[in-house]
Amino acid sequence: MRNIFKATLIVTIFAVATRALGFLLRIYLSRVMGAETLGAYQISMSFFGVLLTIISSGIPLVVSRNVAYYTTEKDTKTQNKFITAGLILALSISVILSVIIYVFPSFFVGLIGQESLAIVYILLPALWASAIYAVLRGGLWGRKYFFTISFTEFFEQLVRIIFVVILFNLPQLSMTSGQISALSLTLSAVCSCVLVLTLYFAFKGRFSFSGEQLKILTKTSTPITLVKSASAIVASIIAVILPARLMMFGYTHGEALAQFGIFMGMVLPLIMVPNTFVGSICVALVPEISAHTNSIDRGIVKDINGLKEEILGAIKSSTAISFVLIPAFTVLGGPICQILFNNAHAGVYLSVFACLMFPLAICQVVTSVLNAVGLEKKALINYIIGASALLICVIFLPKYIGSYAMGLGFGLMNIISATLGIIILKKRKIIGYCETLKTGVFCTLISVPVVLITYFVQNIFTNYLPLFFATAISGGLCVVCNILLMVAFNVANLKIVAIKVTRKKKTPARA
Repeated sequence: MRNIFKATLIVTIFAVATRALGFLLRIYLSRVMGAETLGAYQISMSFFGVLLTIISSGIPLVVSRNVAYYTTEKDTKTQNKFITAGLILALSISVILSVIIYVFPSFFVGLIGQESLAIVYILLPALWASAIYAVLRGGLWGRKYFFTISFTEFFEQLVRIIFVVILFNLPQLSMTSGQISALSLTLSAVCSCVLVLTLYFAFKGRFSFSGEQLKILTKTSTPITLVKSASAIVASIIAVILPARLMMFGYTHGEALAQFGIFMGMVLPLIMVPNTFVGSICVALVPEISAHTNSIDRGIVKDINGLKEEILGAIKSSTAISFVLIPAFTVLGGPICQILFNNAHAGVYLSVFACLMFPLAICQVVTSVLNAVGLEKKALINYIIGASALLICVIFLPKYIGSYAMGLGFGLMNIISATLGIIILKKRKIIGYCETLKTGVFCTLISVPVVLITYFVQNIFTNYLPLFFATAISGGLCVVCNILLMVAFNVANLKIVAIKVTRKKKTPARA
């Protein structure tokens, strides 16, 4: 776990910095774009996001998995074959998608509108650059160059901000603000592509084609890509279904859209906060797991005990991380959303659905593990079953619980997917039910006194302090008490963390 901890720390630091830059960029763009242009830009970005998901989800992950495995075999030639196969496959798909968009413009005008399609045309070169970037990044990921891959993401965001500032201050540029923003994204994607190409060759990476690796890559990456693409499609379907169902049971059109916007735009981003850190664990975890096995069902396993330790450690860490904020959000959901969004209803949602952070984190880790050990088809089936539960809730439950159907469905989707994944891993004797759930049970029991203490402290402070300071102090005490109790009951062991930070590796560190 020492390697995972160090890698997670590196990835998390850069992820937080990158997201901070992205947040500042969104603020700037929202100020320079008018409402109509911003709407067209968001539509085009959603459409482009689906295209990007198709080429940059399954393929890089499978490339990383195989590169990690053959790195332990010291088989550089096979590593290069998988990377080359990934480039061919990703570039081929991106070109095919681009041709379809160019050949059938009338269809896409009807789908997303003329102005949004014009923005998509500007974004298409970014799709090709991203195809190269994503695959080479997957190769570096498999070789555990975590600093390098994290830096390239930060670099792309930083370069895009620079291009945005420059392009928006060129008066002779005859483009709409949405098109200028799209151009900045394309230019930054090309720059990051050039950077990762340079780094790939600097680390002595080479290209070597093999039809066998291309076939393997196509077969194994398809289920993962389908899961990611389906997520975007399901989100689009829900955006249509939920407001329509709410309107059938007494909500006005504006109220229905507002309820959907509150949950998706205000509550869900807060619930997803722990996933920034859990995602860093998953990034570090995949190559570590892949180094132990290329396919668990084919019996290709090295050091099964080490594999179990890595997976169980990731599940325990993710559980503890997810529970850090649950008591605070449960008690302080109202004040937090009042301060951030000036919306009391969002606070009610946050308090009710704060507990979703736990199944969200476990589902993310378990899905990453399934993909890493060659069980990507199982992960796809799990997602389909979980997403079906979400759709059922959104269709049938608004009559009884109104807009809460979205949160309940979202929670059921992750609970079902995570549970099915744990059952699959249990059948393969990788993890056990008791050891997997023990940390969650302890964290739940710890949360009870923390919630009571926070509720008591918040009631006292709100009588003497402004809302912001009362909430900040109460929330800070809540988080500190929660962490201290986790340490006291050995849920989170700070001594082990300190050893991992201070202990020096015997082998030279990679870039």
